[in-house]
Amino acid sequence: MNTSSVDDDLDLNVFDPYTQAALIKGGFLLSTNILKYTEAEFRKKVDLTVEATRRVFIAAANISASNVKCHQEPNNQVLTTGCIQIDKLLGGGLFKCGITEISGESGCGKTQFCLQIALTVQLPLPLKGAKSGAAYICTEDRFPSSRIQQMISNIRFKYKCDNKIDMNELYQIDYGDNILISHIATVEDLKKCIHEMLPKALLHRPIKLIIIDSITAVFRGEYTLSELPRRSRDLRDIAFFLHKLSVEHGLWIICVNQVTSSMSDNGGKKLVPSLGLSWANLVTTRLMMSKTQSSRYMEVMFSPHTASTKVPFKVTEQGIESN
Repeated sequence: MNTSSVDDDLDLNVFDPYTQAALIKGGFLLSTNILKYTEAEFRKKVDLTVEATRRVFIAAANISASNVKCHQEPNNQVLTTGCIQIDKLLGGGLFKCGITEISGESGCGKTQFCLQIALTVQLPLPLKGAKSGAAYICTEDRFPSSRIQQMISNIRFKYKCDNKIDMNELYQIDYGDNILISHIATVEDLKKCIHEMLPKALLHRPIKLIIIDSITAVFRGEYTLSELPRRSRDLRDIAFFLHKLSVEHGLWIICVNQVTSSMSDNGGKKLVPSLGLSWANLVTTRLMMSKTQSSRYMEVMFSPHTASTKVPFKVTEQGIESN
């Protein structure tokens, strides 16, 4: 039995006696040991029901997402978004461990935000970057190569360093080559990418950021009403493995979500993130983008790092910037 880290210990008291016995018998008392498997693989190993396995995985994922000791790099736990106001909104920037979801209607700036993060992760450490690459998974449109090149050409105007050494490092980064791009069309292809391709890439390339733009596209229209339970299982499988990769490799994970109309308390309609509670319960931080005729806004819906509030921003040639 591995008891090397009390921070990873499961609280067995939250489970029924049969589940407790199965976990003890199998030696699965640490969240890190559980998240080495997919939900289906783990269920077979410990002979639990689907519901019991789900509860175990949710508990393990929550521990992993909140465990601030997971592969820390002491001075580099928070990644800048490249926008001062949004960094302040998030409590300093984007935090490792867990899934950050960014949702919003079409044209509000979700992809612009993701492109900018794919660049900020490459920045030198003094600029709150990570000196690392990104994996960008496209499920809707082709990767916007011309836009990313425009943002790259403006980096020297957007970011300022305090000394010549840092400035030289800023200019020498090959930003385009440090973004690994994949185009995915189906849920099965996405699962294969996450379970097989990404782990191999992480062994051979200095990647610290995974972006899925968007998680919604592959799940819309692929399931009939009778297949909704399978849809939920596929969502959990993807989310749990992303949590696992985040913990094991010290990654930032960003998933773009779309929005759908819902009835508000006053009888009107409001936009809410798609994919329902089965996905919402697996997200660590939920951000919502919106736009009006005069401005765009970023809002924190929930986060373990900051309170719920919102700030305005604008999209320029240089990227996402404060108003």
